[in-house]
Amino acid sequence: MGIFITVEGPNGVGKSTFIKRLEEMLLSKYMVFLTREPTNTNFGNYVKKNEEMLEGEAYAYLIAADRCYHLKNYIEPELDKGKIVISDRYIESSLVLQEFDGVKREDIWHLNCNFMIPDLSIILLGTEEILESRLLERNVLTRFEKKMTRRDEIERYIKAAEFLRVKGFNVMTFYNDTESELSNSLNDVKEFIIDLERKKQNG
Repeated sequence: MGIFITVEGPNGVGKSTFIKRLEEMLLSKYMVFLTREPTNTNFGNYVKKNEEMLEGEAYAYLIAADRCYHLKNYIEPELDKGKIVISDRYIESSLVLQEFDGVKREDIWHLNCNFMIPDLSIILLGTEEILESRLLERNVLTRFEKKMTRRDEIERYIKAAEFLRVKGFNVMTFYNDTESELSNSLNDVKEFIIDLERKKQNG
């Protein structure tokens, strides 16, 4: 059985860079499978493409449906091959984005509570100024990037982390503003994986 890792955080926090560096670090020893949500499927791309028009419960249900398909057809089969599966976004972002979109937290959790709990949930954080400067470099912003403030995103992810820890998630939060913070975070994740692998091998 493999290891399931999710990487989350506010828009502009550097998830893509973190995931790329994490993959590079792990490939010398492990098989790694990268994936994302919404999925890179016809359905997932439909959801992503129409994000501007989809809101509230309708959007929450579509994301949950895509997540169910994601788990059954991508994540679980790759874990069965013994791979480390790293997903860019998962349940954590639903608690942030869909609650901001007007859906009650208990309703979001009801849609997601039966899905697989990751072995490790990584939530990246950053200062408002750094996040804002990174978003200014983008040509196009999503609906959430335009409507949410960076402070609101940061606070919501911190609350989501607290909520998910109570629900049994193993959440690690890291600030990702500087190269030294990134390097330290990657080393911490590597140590976690080595320790988890040892525990799984010992039964």
